[in-house]
Amino acid sequence: MITIKQLLTQTPQNKNHGASFEDPLSLLDSCHEKIINFSSTLYKLSKKLHQDGWSDELINTAQNISRYFNVAGPEHHLDEEQHLFPALITLNINKDFVQNEESTEVISLINQMIKEHVESDALWEKINLLLETQSKDFKQLESLAEEFESSMHEHADIENKVIFPYAKEKISKEDFKIMGAAIAKRRGVKISKV
Repeated sequence: MITIKQLLTQTPQNKNHGASFEDPLSLLDSCHEKIINFSSTLYKLSKKLHQDGWSDELINTAQNISRYFNVAGPEHHLDEEQHLFPALITLNINKDFVQNEESTEVISLINQMIKEHVESDALWEKINLLLETQSKDFKQLESLAEEFESSMHEHADIENKVIFPYAKEKISKEDFKIMGAAIAKRRGVKISKV
């Protein structure tokens, strides 16, 4: 049986070992796995803190979670908002693209996802402040962490099950390579020429 200590100190397992800028959907999917794992670890941490209070080990866990959501989280949102979502929206204004109920639903979901990015960023700011200050308001932290975990899981699920498969079907491999290069460039990563 795994202990809470082991759960809190585990590094999230990434099933997408092949994630790369050359395949931006695999990169985004890999980020979702980490978001799900770190948000679940955050909720477990909040419950443990509520039970036992702060310790060096739990401070370290909180710092690891904060590092992920302060650095990688915003980059992930930018990957979607500046690269993937515009590519999907552009499809709908292409005169050769046939708009249908599915494409209309995806555009509606993109708007919802952007709104949820803003909401989750605001929620994370509250949580991060509690973690940074090692707040003893464990009830509030646990409540916010539970909300954050739930929203992160639901958000990733919609993107993984609807938006990403739609993108994979509609966006060409060449356009994905261009998108991956743009993501890498924005992040300051050099990759081979497209």
